[in-house]
Amino acid sequence: MITFQDIQVKFGDFVAIQNLNLNIKEGEFFTFLGPSGCGKTTTLRTLVGFITPTNGKIIVDGEDLTNTPIEKRQIGMVFQSYALFPTMTVYENIAFGLKVQKNKKEEIKKRVEEIARVVDLTDEQLIKNVSALSGGQQQRVAIARALALAPKIIVLDEPLSNLDAKLRKQLRKELKKLQLEQGITTVYVTHDQEEALTLSDRVAVFNNGVVEHVGTPDEIYNQSKTEFVCNFIGDANVISQKIIEEIAGKTNMKVDPAKKYYIRTEKIKTKVLESDQHSVSLQAKVMSKEFYGTYSQYKYEVMGTSLANIEKEDGDFQYLEGDDVTLFINPKDILQY
Repeated sequence: MITFQDIQVKFGDFVAIQNLNLNIKEGEFFTFLGPSGCGKTTTLRTLVGFITPTNGKIIVDGEDLTNTPIEKRQIGMVFQSYALFPTMTVYENIAFGLKVQKNKKEEIKKRVEEIARVVDLTDEQLIKNVSALSGGQQQRVAIARALALAPKIIVLDEPLSNLDAKLRKQLRKELKKLQLEQGITTVYVTHDQEEALTLSDRVAVFNNGVVEHVGTPDEIYNQSKTEFVCNFIGDANVISQKIIEEIAGKTNMKVDPAKKYYIRTEKIKTKVLESDQHSVSLQAKVMSKEFYGTYSQYKYEVMGTSLANIEKEDGDFQYLEGDDVTLFINPKDILQY
């Protein structure tokens, strides 16, 4: 559906994107994830046509769009700032692109009402000035405006970052449901790992203009290809050489002194099933606890270094500072770079 072929983007002497090659499938929810300044928004703006690459091609449905004008690319856009017309009504905002295309009045009315229902905007809201709406409602209007033109592709640049946490989660679910129902190819930009993991079919993790890993959320999280991806996504412990040698001594695990070893916090257990024959036990002392409501994060001293894990707050137990605890690590859960 979308192919980035050897894309390079330079601003003067600064190389923002270096030799990018990516394929996005039709109907896929594909996310560009990474920290600020990593190149994800630059890549998105290159797809839309705001930026012309210094090298390479952008191909959509077999057609080279590298130098095609923005308005002819059939891409709907939703921005972080919503970019709505504050003096217009909700109806007028959604209808704007249709009017520019010189559609008939009756066709515009039918399409606006149809799309408004899709994004849960009421008839009453359609006649309101857009500035009278809440942030969440304005974001719905921005999405409706992008969908109104029936684009092949919709791109969203940090669309939920201006909303509070609860509303973000709610709109995230609605956005995913909408994308599945419409079957539209969606390219999403975010620095929020939780958003990327919950929304995406696949994710590309950017770092300094380079894609370090492309994969499903499960692959990105559990089989991170690089040390950067491992550290950027979720929480991971660095495992000391001493602990690795202890684990290796109790198993057939091979240790490379030149490599670094990591394990996700939730992979360190305080209980294992009887059928688990592979986990290695380590003696630990509780150093501290951070309470998060549904779970707590514990920090332990293990063989002179610190390891952290998370425990569900289900009332079964509660460790206290200074308690001696046995931790279990399965070698298959260890990531190495």
